[in-house]
Amino acid sequence: MKRRAPRLRPPLLRGLLQCGLAALAAVGPTPAQATSGELEAKIKAAYVFHIIKFVDWPSLPTDALHLCVAGNDGVTLLLADLAGKQVKERPLKIDSDGSFEPAQCQVLYVGRPERRWPELQARLRGQAVLTVSDQDGFARGGGIVGLYPEGGKIKLEINPDAARSANLRISAKLLELARTVP
Repeated sequence: MKRRAPRLRPPLLRGLLQCGLAALAAVGPTPAQATSGELEAKIKAAYVFHIIKFVDWPSLPTDALHLCVAGNDGVTLLLADLAGKQVKERPLKIDSDGSFEPAQCQVLYVGRPERRWPELQARLRGQAVLTVSDQDGFARGGGIVGLYPEGGKIKLEINPDAARSANLRISAKLLELARTVP
């Protein structure tokens, strides 16, 4: 015969809930307390890191996978925190000082305020560089992965033609999660 868990009485339950909330408040802000911009930037930075796992390059350097960052916004600042994390069995090296040669990057994140995308895009033609951005219409404009808000969530759009032109293979699993654009 199964034994039932004891029921918590309302005052006890309320007290436990209040203690838990007080402990969370002492530790720091919860996602609900963080500004929506900060939370959105964290989600986008996490997306960039995880997207890399679902892309195959024709070849990768043995020392590190280079993620170059163009622009200066909340997402680009958070990407610096990913330095040294393992991805594709290599440490992630972040180049964010603007002195990088785009063709030497495996991933290029273009921040929302960055206006050099057309110039960078021209320099990357035929190069195996995954381009990611949250700029409006990025994937439709020739980028490979665009991040966009919809219904309170961050979603992906992928330009398969741009990925093929860069000689990159995007996992079917990632393609299932994204909308594809021409």
